[in-house]
Amino acid sequence: MADTVTVQSITRRRKRSGFGRVVWGLVLLAVLGGGYWLWQGRGATTAEVRYTTTPVAKGDITVIVTAVGTVQPTQQVDVGSLISGTISQVGVAINDEVTMGQVLARLDTSSLEAELMRDQASLSARKAEVEDALATQEAAAAALERAQILRDRGLNSQEDLAAAATSKRRADAALSSARANVHVAEANVKLSQTSIDKAEIVAPIDGMVLDMTADLGQTVSASGTTVTLFTLAHDLGQMQLQIDVDEADIGKVSVGDAASFTVDAYLGESFPASVSSLRFAPQKVDGIVTYATILDIDNSDHRLRPGMTASADVTVDQAVGVLTVPNAAFRYTPPAASVAAQPTTGLLGMLFSSGAPGGGRSRTSVTNEVTKDGFRNLHVLRDGVPVKVAVKTGLTDGDLTQVLEGPLVEGDIVITAQSAGTR
Repeated sequence: MADTVTVQSITRRRKRSGFGRVVWGLVLLAVLGGGYWLWQGRGATTAEVRYTTTPVAKGDITVIVTAVGTVQPTQQVDVGSLISGTISQVGVAINDEVTMGQVLARLDTSSLEAELMRDQASLSARKAEVEDALATQEAAAAALERAQILRDRGLNSQEDLAAAATSKRRADAALSSARANVHVAEANVKLSQTSIDKAEIVAPIDGMVLDMTADLGQTVSASGTTVTLFTLAHDLGQMQLQIDVDEADIGKVSVGDAASFTVDAYLGESFPASVSSLRFAPQKVDGIVTYATILDIDNSDHRLRPGMTASADVTVDQAVGVLTVPNAAFRYTPPAASVAAQPTTGLLGMLFSSGAPGGGRSRTSVTNEVTKDGFRNLHVLRDGVPVKVAVKTGLTDGDLTQVLEGPLVEGDIVITAQSAGTR
């Protein structure tokens, strides 16, 4: 009996001990859960999202292509000397206005005139040789005629007739050679006269002397290449600006597009221009491909000078009074809340959470890209909530974008950014 009581007592004590452990475990979980709830309620704060917005409005969009270039004359000519000699006279100075045919400089022609006299004398001698050859030909022709008559009468031999015919042909050839020598002598005379004429360096165009290297007494050597003595610019009242347009923008530029440009000489002042020519030849510098584009400039006041560096803006497209949104609206994407970021309550939620407030990672949506049909996403603030809408876009100037289609009206509030605060 004593043994039975002992076993039962031991069994009861073990049951009471196991039940106590369960109770104490539940109490511990309750305490932990309450503490976590208190910690979450006291330590955590509610995030307040603040949106940066801009109202949809109507406005003007101007698409501009910007490039740099150099102001140049519409026509620039380098004038030099084709012959060698010594400059004996200089008739102009830098910045002088000149007219076509005006003498700019003269070379000493003493040796050239002597060569001309020699060639003229040679021409006279060649003409005399023609007269001598002509007389010889006439005599040979008469001898051949007599030999033929005598042969017909049987008074000479066939050999005599053949010899007379040979003399006639030689006389004809000598006359032809003499006449050819006359042509050669005439060409030499003309060449000498041309050299004398070229000793006068004249202006080929109306314009201004931009630069010159000709000095009195300077020796000019024209062996192989033409020596440039003067640089003339035609009509500085009408100039041109050559800009280098990037290959990404050249397809937007057309002949007739309006443009404006600035130069460092007149800060804050803009000059009008227009596109007159597009060059097809590419220019590649440091891996960058550009195309030369010519702008016409009215420089009637002569304020602009050749060689000035200019920054030009070419207006390639424009839309007036259209619905516009800021480009920042297309770059904004609201963060997407993950499941793990939602508030967790209760014992199981506490147990299976990550152990930190708002546990888990947040994900962001994909960047708003242009679809094949030209639509892009942006977010409109409606009743305090960002709503995604798709709109078809048109022109853009870098700051604003034209809205062609979509559920947007003037006055709608689009979101461009957001920031998080606490309360």
